[in-house]
Amino acid sequence: MSFTREFDLDATPSRAILHVSADTRYKIYINGHRVAVGPSRSSLIIWYYDTIDIAPYLKKSKNEIRIIVLRYFAATRAAMPFERTSFPGMTVVGSTGSGEGSVDLCSRQGWLAQVDESVLFPTGLLDDVFLHVSIHILLSLSLGKIY
Repeated sequence: MSFTREFDLDATPSRAILHVSADTRYKIYINGHRVAVGPSRSSLIIWYYDTIDIAPYLKKSKNEIRIIVLRYFAATRAAMPFERTSFPGMTVVGSTGSGEGSVDLCSRQGWLAQVDESVLFPTGLLDDVFLHVSIHILLSLSLGKIY
């Protein structure tokens, strides 16, 4: 899944803290720059999150946050060190700016979600027995090849 949030800022903030977590893995891009990869490992008792200051990547005027979430299904061996829930998801808590120019960036509103069909979870292949990760990124849909 790809989650995108666009917003305008009146000025460049000196600090903009986001608390982020996802089921199962994520990459955060702000204005085209990869900012973080996560999340922190979790347990069934405590679900951890990452705290990221995104201010160095923000600018006055239009900004875009894009979070790519890769969901490992709960019934597979992939990504065993990460707890998974019955339903996929992403959580963002935070804001940027100050006063009337403040922008709420929480995941409850304003985000667009889109399924990313370029990521496949093939079956029947030799997998890495240490990490149990088997993922292929589709580089060329027109040629029908998986790399």
